[in-house]
Amino acid sequence: LYLRGIIYHGDNHFTSRIISRKGQIWYHDGMLTKETCIEDGTLQDMSNEELKECQGKDLVLAVYSQI
Repeated sequence: LYLRGIIYHGDNHFTSRIISRKGQIWYHDGMLTKETCIEDGTLQDMSNEELKECQGKDLVLAVYSQI
């Protein structure tokens, strides 16, 4: 299985990171970035500890895919 997305929660608000097949990470916060995703590095360059938190919010859900 491949990690494809992470949902974070904090301050009564959810944000997310979306991970492409090539390992690119995109950050999304509907309140701040609206419909835009912001490039946020690569999966290969992030440690597990860095993935557990994003912008002060904690990981609450990881999404995996077989593809």
